[in-house]
Amino acid sequence: MKTLKRMTSATVAGLLMIGGACAVQASTLDTTTAGPPNDGTLQNFSGIDWNANGAGWIQDYGLTTGVNTTGDTDQFTFTYQAFAGTIGTTSPTPNLYVASPGTATGTYELTTYAVLTETATCTNADCSSISIVLNNGSWQILFDTTPDANQALGTGFTDGVQILAGDFVSGLSSFISVGSLGTGGGFLTGTVTSTNSAYVKPDLLGTTVQASLQFPGQSSPTYTRPAAFNGTATGADTGTSFVLQTDTSQNFTTVPEPAMLSLLGIGLMGMGWVGRRQKRSS
Repeated sequence: MKTLKRMTSATVAGLLMIGGACAVQASTLDTTTAGPPNDGTLQNFSGIDWNANGAGWIQDYGLTTGVNTTGDTDQFTFTYQAFAGTIGTTSPTPNLYVASPGTATGTYELTTYAVLTETATCTNADCSSISIVLNNGSWQILFDTTPDANQALGTGFTDGVQILAGDFVSGLSSFISVGSLGTGGGFLTGTVTSTNSAYVKPDLLGTTVQASLQFPGQSSPTYTRPAAFNGTATGADTGTSFVLQTDTSQNFTTVPEPAMLSLLGIGLMGMGWVGRRQKRSS
């Protein structure tokens, strides 16, 4: 029992070494180009919480409650646009512009635009409940020093400088009809395919991005239905084309630098050495 306790303590110590080595490596988002006043460099940039006023546009949807039944499937397009509500960082972000219904003040904004292709499957007899699987998708995040995102008009989401972009390669979500709205949620996982090193360091190329989804259920003023997505009018909602409120957040997993990997190796070697030493002692 004493040997087990010693080995457990050594293992914990080794894991702490590894955790400490990885923890000091983080991405930074540089907003100094926003001009005074600015936030400086946001340390430990880990992700973005997109505002609940985000919107998703579903097009070419072919399933109907009460008509389709269990097992019926349909492929559709889901387009998403939103502005950042908060940035995942250990530093304050007083000058982040959060469009209406936010404060609508600040020297810069972050926006996102994504296009996904998904397949929905009816999971019950009247198709009031569906499961959704991602086929493929792409996303981009833009930095704009002339904030102008307007959800009501559906403008100002793609006119900034692209700082990050990538794809979504897997994801699951579900939706249950409740009255005229319904509730749903899920997740998406993908990779970063482009990093603008003028704003984000280190290069996140090839690293993992994860996004959570919640939809819909919000009402005015928390949610404003956009009249357009990237210049294309949404038109009136129909059974095959409709817009709904979508709330998401995005997190990035960074890769340790070579120095951090060296420390990681030392931690692992230390764990192995202590384990062998304890085995010989026993």
